[in-house]
Amino acid sequence: MLPDWAPNLHPLVIHFPIALLFTAALVDTLGILWRRSDFLRRGAFSLYLLGTIAVAAAWFTGTKAADSVFLATDANALLTEHADLGELMLYVFGGYALVRLLTFTLNLEERAGVRAIVWLIGLGGVGLTWYTAEHGAELVFRHGAGVQAVSTEAVVFVAPDSTTSTGPVMNDAGGWTFKPTRASAWMSSMTVEGNAESLTPSLMDGEERGDVLALTSTGDPVMMTFNHTMGSVQVDGAINMDGFDGSLMIVTHVVDAENFLFTSYANGAVRQGRSENGDLILMADEPFSPDGWFTIRAVADQTHFRAYANQELVAHGHGDAGTDGPVGIRINGTGTVLVDFLQTSTLRGGEDH
Repeated sequence: MLPDWAPNLHPLVIHFPIALLFTAALVDTLGILWRRSDFLRRGAFSLYLLGTIAVAAAWFTGTKAADSVFLATDANALLTEHADLGELMLYVFGGYALVRLLTFTLNLEERAGVRAIVWLIGLGGVGLTWYTAEHGAELVFRHGAGVQAVSTEAVVFVAPDSTTSTGPVMNDAGGWTFKPTRASAWMSSMTVEGNAESLTPSLMDGEERGDVLALTSTGDPVMMTFNHTMGSVQVDGAINMDGFDGSLMIVTHVVDAENFLFTSYANGAVRQGRSENGDLILMADEPFSPDGWFTIRAVADQTHFRAYANQELVAHGHGDAGTDGPVGIRINGTGTVLVDFLQTSTLRGGEDH
């Protein structure tokens, strides 16, 4: 039933909680001024109750909407904040509706002190609504979230001297970019954990992609990270796993070889989680069947972890935020992984160093 121009249901329902809650606060304020008006008291209660139901609908459609859009790099942190604020609104107004129901049923609002307290709490909730709505508006009007005309393809930041670079180069997004030009550049620039002799780098013809990095593994897991500490991070790339049997992990917040966060692309599944002392703890496990070249994006932003393939969300996990650390990849399997480029971007200014 959605019109063709609507990316999801969220934009069509989000105005209801805003209108209802702001009107409820206005009616409640008038009720404070005209305390003897039972009509205003009942009206404020009814509007807050309807507004809470609308908040629940907005939160539910919002979680679906967040998983249906592919955003520009500088919008991902804002999306995380908006999602967290929406969840907070659900808890705040859910609890507030119960309080209003209790005070209304027991006629406690006839007491001036009780009426003033619930009125002030309601105003605080409306302030939270304003702040949350402002984040949502910024996502749409500044970053074009859900707007079909806006391009969200990853921009590869290649330095002018990239043709002579021996490894990843720092980019304008607070991270690094690796576009292969020499087979030895990748391994010589990275901190390697594991049996490096089990992994052989080479350059191959990627046809329209030009030269691409081929990482051929004989089976032992190898993790490679670049010495650049990052916090909230987005990792973009383009890979081909047709000749590989195993998993390619995007590893972030690396403490050491056994402690890190990861997004794993493999034949059959995309998994997100953390390694704690070598034990893998999953946050998300979704089916995935790669075919040929595909673009990847792994976002690790505070407690939100999103994985994309070809600009479509394939997994969205939640867990504890990681400790700032390097970013890289971990290969576990046999065969050859082809890499066109890898790029990291910081999502929150001042976190990378």
